[in-house]
Amino acid sequence: MQKLYELRAFNGTRQVRIAGRLLVALDLDNPESVNDLLRRHLLAIAERDGARRRDAHLYHVDVHEVRGDRASRDVFFQFGLPVEA
Repeated sequence: MQKLYELRAFNGTRQVRIAGRLLVALDLDNPESVNDLLRRHLLAIAERDGARRRDAHLYHVDVHEVRGDRASRDVFFQFGLPVEA
């Protein structure tokens, strides 16, 4: 079942500002689709921040569960990319 989550992007410890809130619907019962969607978002975030795709491993997103119209303060989980060889 899909639930709504808010993504907050970081380059190291510096938060990357994205225009508006980045809300995504994720089905945590389907890890392949979650991995694919978050990977594509993270690559786009890094490129928008001026990085090259090969440097996307320096970024990560904190995933916050959304309840009602507000995102939880607690990080539900983090997602990052491995270093490309």
